[in-house]
Amino acid sequence: MYALADGHQLYPTPDGSWHYLTPDENAVTIGAPAEDLAELDSFLRRSNSPLGAGSIEIADALVARGVLVVPGEVPEIPVLRHVLIDGTGPVADACIALLSEALPDLEVIFTTAPIDDDVAASDLVLSVADAPPHDAWSELDTWCRRSRTPWQRVHSELGEIYVGPFFDGIDSSSYRDVCGRRLAASRVPDHLQALWKHLAGSDRRPLELSPTAAAMVSALACSDVVAGSYGAPQSNLHHQIRMNPRTLMTTRHPVLPLPGGVLEPLPTLR
Repeated sequence: MYALADGHQLYPTPDGSWHYLTPDENAVTIGAPAEDLAELDSFLRRSNSPLGAGSIEIADALVARGVLVVPGEVPEIPVLRHVLIDGTGPVADACIALLSEALPDLEVIFTTAPIDDDVAASDLVLSVADAPPHDAWSELDTWCRRSRTPWQRVHSELGEIYVGPFFDGIDSSSYRDVCGRRLAASRVPDHLQALWKHLAGSDRRPLELSPTAAAMVSALACSDVVAGSYGAPQSNLHHQIRMNPRTLMTTRHPVLPLPGGVLEPLPTLR
């Protein structure tokens, strides 16, 4: 009849009050009779425990909050429908396989040269490259910000794989913020700009990784996408993930949005 939603827990504290814990570890106190909550907890943790009227009323309220679910009910279908994939290769393929399994009725459009109208008509843009195509991604970032289209990036640089930061279509950090922060922190910003400009003139090639590494990168790239589609917390917003493709070790680096507002684009380096 009722079950805990994924990532939620119901528990008492020594003072006799009851609480629930959310997936991002926020503790919320439940203002309801302790005996009814104890009865509900017993029902959730043990088979064939009875539920009284007071416990059912509390359970229905927790269902409305997303703390409990009713098994068998059809969940709300995520709004993500149209995904624009910019790039080819095993990482792009692994991302599509993951998203198609996690999100129903997904329509995938492949491109190697996205345009503004395609971005505006999409619910998500996912771009994969063997090296950061700076001019193309700066332009793509501008389009995604303008149309409020979420987008995610994966690329290789200096022997490491970089994921994100994922732009949520609202106000999270994205490609312009990564570039701005890197230039500000670099001891040789002019050389960094020269490198980006040089790489931007290269032909785009697939990001070739082993099946295991590609699967892990796809999970890292798509986790916030899937979480956001279901209304769950997005754990990697404002962070870029770096992965060693040989050891599969990962690290997270914070990337705060640059001052100036979400719609201010980073100029391309032409």
